[in-house]
Amino acid sequence: MSDVDRLPALIMKMKALRSSLSKSEVCVIDYIIEHPEEVVYLSVSGLAENSGVSVATVIRACKDLGMSGYQDLKVTLAQDIVTPLQSIHEEISADDSASVIMDKVFQSSIHTLRFTYDTLKAELVEKAADIINHSSRVNIYGLGNSHSIAIDMQHKLMRLGISAFAYTDSHMQIIASTYMGPSDSVFAISHSGSSKDVVDAAEIAKQNGAKIISLTNIGKSPLGDISDIQLTTASKESHYRIVALASRVAQMTIIDALYTIIATKRGQQAVDQFRSIEKALESKKY
Repeated sequence: MSDVDRLPALIMKMKALRSSLSKSEVCVIDYIIEHPEEVVYLSVSGLAENSGVSVATVIRACKDLGMSGYQDLKVTLAQDIVTPLQSIHEEISADDSASVIMDKVFQSSIHTLRFTYDTLKAELVEKAADIINHSSRVNIYGLGNSHSIAIDMQHKLMRLGISAFAYTDSHMQIIASTYMGPSDSVFAISHSGSSKDVVDAAEIAKQNGAKIISLTNIGKSPLGDISDIQLTTASKESHYRIVALASRVAQMTIIDALYTIIATKRGQQAVDQFRSIEKALESKKY
């Protein structure tokens, strides 16, 4: 088998179409060809920055390759270069036993937590906590895998007596953002930082004066670019995987930290609210 036969289909297509693309688009294509494994983890802004071109050029190159957009390109590229088992976890192989798989999955989460802790700045977490604590209303946006994270955050903030509302529908996110003002804040969750619907909703809220806090993976992204505060996880997982595991553990841990910081700032008020909630929930238990 020749070297060409072993090339992923999308890479072969890029090489074939390279001569028909503009000079700036060639910069994008060449970077993808040379760094395919890296690109599947990059946001559209990250690829644009690394290629030395604009985000619009990256999108245009994707369209010229027959892709619907950048996310379509990443999914196709990932499917070309990553096996089905590797799409669940990079290091898992078909020969692994259940105990080995358990070890690898748990170690992945442990490592992600450690890397996230090492890279996350405490002062940013505290600033985010202050914004949330003093907001009249907190809108939480999350789609797909971020859906459950948004709901969990709403639950925690409501226990603190904060007016928090989780929106996991893109239309509702837009509607909710139109009613926000300078005393409100948005907590936008997107592992890639490139969820167009979440970015669009956050931009509307920002135009209305609301503060934007984002929770993304580490690195440059469209959502991070418009955020007042960007909190980041450090996980190799991306949305194209069958299920995001370690990244969600890291996201929920950051939210737990925010919750605890806000609770300590509220002092006795938080304690009294906890007691009131537990008393109200007594009827729900045997």
